[in-house]
Amino acid sequence: MPPEDWQAYQTQAPAGREACPAPRPRARRGGMNWPMAMLLMGLAVVGGCVYTCGHLVDSLDFQPVRASEPSVGVLVLEEEIIGSLWATEALGRFQEDDNIKSVVLRINSPGGAVAPCQEIYRAVKALNKPVVASMGSVAASGGLYVAAGGDLIMASPGTLTGSIGVILQSLELAGALDKVGLKSQTIKSGPFKDIGSPFREMRPEEKDLLQTLVEEVYEQFLSDLASGRPKLPPEELRRLADGRIFSGAEARRLGLVDELGGFEDAARRAAAMGGLDLGPGERPKLNVWDGRPGWWEILRGRLSISLPPALRPGISLKYIYQPNLGN
Repeated sequence: MPPEDWQAYQTQAPAGREACPAPRPRARRGGMNWPMAMLLMGLAVVGGCVYTCGHLVDSLDFQPVRASEPSVGVLVLEEEIIGSLWATEALGRFQEDDNIKSVVLRINSPGGAVAPCQEIYRAVKALNKPVVASMGSVAASGGLYVAAGGDLIMASPGTLTGSIGVILQSLELAGALDKVGLKSQTIKSGPFKDIGSPFREMRPEEKDLLQTLVEEVYEQFLSDLASGRPKLPPEELRRLADGRIFSGAEARRLGLVDELGGFEDAARRAAAMGGLDLGPGERPKLNVWDGRPGWWEILRGRLSISLPPALRPGISLKYIYQPNLGN
């Protein structure tokens, strides 16, 4: 009731009748929650800036220029190996640069996808310059695979290495879908076209096929590792290749590692192998290519929501040490 009508009604109300309370003003519909609006606007601005800056930075080349004096090239492999293009590009630049006399392959990785590890291994083997593989805190599975392409492998006594083998993982969601009443329909051209599908249980013949694939890729690992470790008898290498891990000191005793030492030791060793004349305690000049993601990539990754690669639907064939996922 409008206020003027209510006042007229109160004036005309009979004696003894209880007056009606004054009507409350109605809340405005569609009113804006300003704090929430400002928060959403701020998130939009930050997201836009991160996206734009990321694309601008991605278009720039932050890698070192050609060495201006005799130096040791350093290629840093960090985290899981999921790609090889930038690493093989760096090794190609080292090969073409006459001032790069030798290379240190600094590895701090549990390994990664099969094909990228194989590609980097072959690029390392193809270098016509001395290569020293320097193992950091961990250089296991595919990390060891890549290291085997070098002329000399060095590790710290506490380095985690070994884990020679292959792992193939898939995620099955059939039980969870049944509980919520969801079903999947697949139309395929052949019985194995959807192998590894997360929407159903894997059939025995599919497991046999994938086991054959794993064993084939495992033999490729052993073959390349044997080529890189010629002093280690093949039968002894196969005995060690059951997925177990070793410390750097134990790996040295077993012949998987040549010498014990840190990065500085590896840099001086590579300099000597490349013919660089250093004085006592002198550090060689380094030309470093680092493949770790920049701050913009890390920030974009943290702002996005996604499953870890090992938990995504489909199969994942890797040379990797993943103790929390069954390797």
